Amino acid sequence: MLNAQKIQSPLPDADTWNADIAIQLSHSKNGTRLSQCHHRGPLYIQKPFYPEGPDHAHVYLLHPPAGIVSGDTLTMTVDVEPKAAALVTTPGATIVYRARDANPVQRQIINLDIKEKATLEWFPLETIVHNHACFEASTTVHMNASSRFCGWEITSLGLPAINQRFTHGSFRQRYQIIVDGITQFVDQIHIDDNNRKALLSSQAGMQDYMISGFCVFGPIAKQSHPESRHSDPQLERLRAEPTHSNRDCQVSITRLGNFYVGRYLGTSAEQARRHFTQWWSIIRQEMQGKEACSPNVWFT
Repeated sequence: MLNAQKIQSPLPDADTWNADIAIQLSHSKNGTRLSQCHHRGPLYIQKPFYPEGPDHAHVYLLHPPAGIVSGDTLTMTVDVEPKAAALVTTPGATIVYRARDANPVQRQIINLDIKEKATLEWFPLETIVHNHACFEASTTVHMNASSRFCGWEITSLGLPAINQRFTHGSFRQRYQIIVDGITQFVDQIHIDDNNRKALLSSQAGMQDYMISGFCVFGPIAKQSHPESRHSDPQLERLRAEPTHSNRDCQVSITRLGNFYVGRYLGTSAEQARRHFTQWWSIIRQEMQGKEACSPNVWFT
């Protein structure tokens, strides 16, 4: 049963507009269905769509204000029950506006729980962080060894279209995947005035690119033959996938334990999503035995 206590962000004051949503997707003889939904404030979902048939629901998370201002906290919880399968996305980018001097912190908290033999594809559109923002974001994925997860995170630090860089403010992000109680993947970054130049401009950092992203797919099958433990034909295929891009960027994908992890540095959030979608299309065939089905909302 969905844990209603997960909806517990602070009550809003006159200058904030907090929002919380907790949904549960369950498998039944009729396929994957939305079995529970609780929300407070301006976070909603449309009814699930089924472009792939009844067993795989597509769910759109809606935040009508579209932006996060000082003092706001958005909390999203998704529980995918055993054998259920869902793709969850957003119809537009999340915008983090310039922070105010008083109560400046802006927060987004995401909790994903994937039960036995369940599948979650978590593909939000990009997060755009304005200069002078004070943003803290955390995503925690709890899953079972028999469940499957595909997810990505794409962030624009500043506004590339007008060359407005992230010269002031702070950005803290933590993304964690826990399988059967053991942490398998952690990606975190903390940018503030003390380390901004080193992280944004150095060769070991973002190299002056304004847009970064990563994608995670797994757990993937272990090598079945001992002699193949030093090779991974699937990884070689992913790396050979043409990028169809003539714009400046850097992309890479590797295998960490039982997960594939891809990364992007560049100038376009749309370009990052194209790269990640290409990899997802290949990996989905292995993990689920079916072709990728991009949500219609990505093309509107």
